[in-house]
Amino acid sequence: MVRTPTQAILPWAGPALVACWAAVLVASFVKPDWTRNDFERFEDLRLLTAFFVLFVVVSGIYISVYAQRVVVSTPRMTSVTLASAALLLASFPVASKDPLGYAFLGRMLAHYHVNPMSVAPDAFAEDPWYVYLSGQPVSIYGPLFYWHTWLIDVAGGGSFWSAVWLHKAFATACLLASLWLAQALVPRTAANASTLVVLLLWNPLLLLESAAGGHNDIVMVLLLVAALCCWQRDQASAALALLAISFWYKWYSIIFIPIFLIATLRSGGFAPAFRQAAIYAGALVVVGVIAVAPLPGALSAIVGEWTHPQKMSGIFPNELSPVLAALFWTLYGLGLFATDLGLEIFNWTRFGLFAVCAGAVALRQWRTMPGPATIAQGCFLIGLAAFMLLITQLWPWHLLVVVVLGILSAEEPFVLIAVLLTVLGLLSYFLTFAVAALLLILIAGALWLLRRRGGAYSQIGGTSTLAS
Repeated sequence: MVRTPTQAILPWAGPALVACWAAVLVASFVKPDWTRNDFERFEDLRLLTAFFVLFVVVSGIYISVYAQRVVVSTPRMTSVTLASAALLLASFPVASKDPLGYAFLGRMLAHYHVNPMSVAPDAFAEDPWYVYLSGQPVSIYGPLFYWHTWLIDVAGGGSFWSAVWLHKAFATACLLASLWLAQALVPRTAANASTLVVLLLWNPLLLLESAAGGHNDIVMVLLLVAALCCWQRDQASAALALLAISFWYKWYSIIFIPIFLIATLRSGGFAPAFRQAAIYAGALVVVGVIAVAPLPGALSAIVGEWTHPQKMSGIFPNELSPVLAALFWTLYGLGLFATDLGLEIFNWTRFGLFAVCAGAVALRQWRTMPGPATIAQGCFLIGLAAFMLLITQLWPWHLLVVVVLGILSAEEPFVLIAVLLTVLGLLSYFLTFAVAALLLILIAGALWLLRRRGGAYSQIGGTSTLAS
């Protein structure tokens, strides 16, 4: 049951959030060596600690907004969002070196005329821009992303920093567009509708990864939110077409297709569902041909990536989700990774768990009335299962889609998980996901015990007063 929001205003929350982002802006330019100016390569414990404290404060502000069901006027909410986005857009991308890599990928395509899907950046180690990278391997994104980097490089006029900040500006524009569409999807009948909008617009992970980090996952957020808007307006075919486009940008949007088709099957029957599946397949082929054809070797690179025997089987212990970290260290502690048996058990367990979760989500989706909120819930659940169980190198920006879907689900368990994932994502820059999750559990347990103890003292005090 959704709790009724309190009329808490928290006048300090918005200014405090903006002040924290202003401090991030200043701190991002403290280190003079821009070739190593990111969290992974700071080599300055004092500066890293300062960022950690800032992120903890931002997390505390966001949790306060959620816990007290803050109500904020639209002008104030919008001004805080715009000010935060502007400050982070101006900051150096210290949270990740990805925008620098994006700029180099665009240079490879526009300047060297090679396909970044089949040629590693190391092939151009003599390029003056290469010093800002850290040996990125070949990354197989969707071809639409590479054309995006090509366009940014052309618009940047051959300037590295122009390209970097254009990537940040593009991500910021996608963020603002996503928020504008998403707030329209929040059910106005929900008791906590005002708070949900605040949680969307002031979400620190969205702001940081988009305006500061320039990550391409915000494009996936925009396309998925736009698809939900189309479905809400009875334009399901357009929604499936947008999902087809998103597949050629980053592959993981394919996991959301069954949720949309089940909703259509539930509301309209087999004929509309079959028609939308055909539209998705047709759009997938058309967009794929247009995007892949001009890139020599792209199709073979994509096929090779997806058919590689080691696909999705590598393990990165420090970047595992809390669920996979628990599984990995349990198997490691039992000594099973001394042989290949440990890896086989690890992979079969996570794939099996995902299959069970996917089946449960599909069954739940079939039993619920179709609508934007229930589709968001289904996409949230399948997305959460995929990122927690299938991804063995989880980064904070991977959570953007899941966080937005959780808030749009408009029900308390989903919103709470989205808030926790936001805090986990922020803390994971300094701690692993598993350690950050354990820390949050300990803090929540301590607060729960203190509240119970305080309640017991209040009851004792009340009894004594009545007796007297």
